[in-house]
Amino acid sequence: MKHLIKSTIILTISNVLTRVLGMLFFVILARAMSVVEYGDFRFLLTLSMIYGIAFSGIPTALTKYFSQNKKQEYVDNSILLMGAIYIILVIIIFLFENNPILLSLFIFSFLVDSFYTGFSMGIFNIVKLSGFKLLENVIQLAILIIAYILYKQINFSFAIIFYCFSGILSLWLFELWNHELKFKFNFSKEVSKKIFKFSMPLLLGAVGWSILFGIDTIYVKMFLGSEYVGYLSVGFTIVQVFTFLPTAITTILLPKASTIKDKKRITKPLNLALIGTSVVSLILLIFLIFLKESIINIIFGQKYIISASVIIPLAIGLIFITLHQIYSAVFQGFDKPKIPSITILVSAIINIIIGYFLVQSHGIIGAAIANMVSCFVAFVMIIIYYHKMNKENKYL
Repeated sequence: MKHLIKSTIILTISNVLTRVLGMLFFVILARAMSVVEYGDFRFLLTLSMIYGIAFSGIPTALTKYFSQNKKQEYVDNSILLMGAIYIILVIIIFLFENNPILLSLFIFSFLVDSFYTGFSMGIFNIVKLSGFKLLENVIQLAILIIAYILYKQINFSFAIIFYCFSGILSLWLFELWNHELKFKFNFSKEVSKKIFKFSMPLLLGAVGWSILFGIDTIYVKMFLGSEYVGYLSVGFTIVQVFTFLPTAITTILLPKASTIKDKKRITKPLNLALIGTSVVSLILLIFLIFLKESIINIIFGQKYIISASVIIPLAIGLIFITLHQIYSAVFQGFDKPKIPSITILVSAIINIIIGYFLVQSHGIIGAAIANMVSCFVAFVMIIIYYHKMNKENKYL
């Protein structure tokens, strides 16, 4: 338990620093671009995550199997599967999308981040887990600040290019320091099938996840335009503070749940994680209720003050979904990834339906409310699943 708490503290500190730097990056970017350009940047980023659904379950499968058995073939086949899917996506994008090159870069960045995070979780290297994204964000922020100081504004395409290649640079530096990632083109039909089979339910969950946090942006772009995408994106950026602690917790819970033999032992760390997250989230929510307008004005500037209207519903929704993700990590570790996938998919469908009408009738506030309601549904569903299976002893 002491090792678990220590690892959680280290990852939480790293996660806080990483997210703060990430938020700072988007703050400077928002100031350096027009609201429309910033909205387009965030829209392409959202779109890339939707396309990235296709390979998003593979890193979790890699974490699951590599943490149990450190066989090189799991790494090899994960890379081969993700690479093949990426090539297919690029072909589709060049056929149907308006910005194929820039969008392909975003997807490549998402691929690198998700794979290396899954690999680092699989080997449970705390330094790489806590440092990879941190260094990536440092690189992004450093380039952005230098460019902003020199030119006072940021070229749209240039921002995307250095944003997308910072991940591969961070990976290279970490492997140069401590070489653990190897690739031998060792294709195995059996291993690939195993990875693919485990990742399929996660794929459904990723579909739901991307819809849950992407459909509102698409609706806002469709009905209100890029300017309001920028306003909504600022709201999402600020409430990311609620993910600092839960992300660290889920990073540890998944491999721990995968390796313990007596599944009843997960109850204590799970309850501790839920209570800790709830207390910290409540404190942050109270803070935002009174200071949301001041925070936006100081950080992003007066031109984004409209974003204050969406902060509280987005924050409440994110609290619900982070608690949901803590349960999800346990289910995934127990070889039951279908359950969190179902809950997320159902909530995404709800968001598709109510978001369509609420965005048209209430603008970005409607988008925030639709997201909050959908996240609440996911949270309630996974609690019901967990306690039902716990009572019937089926999850053990």
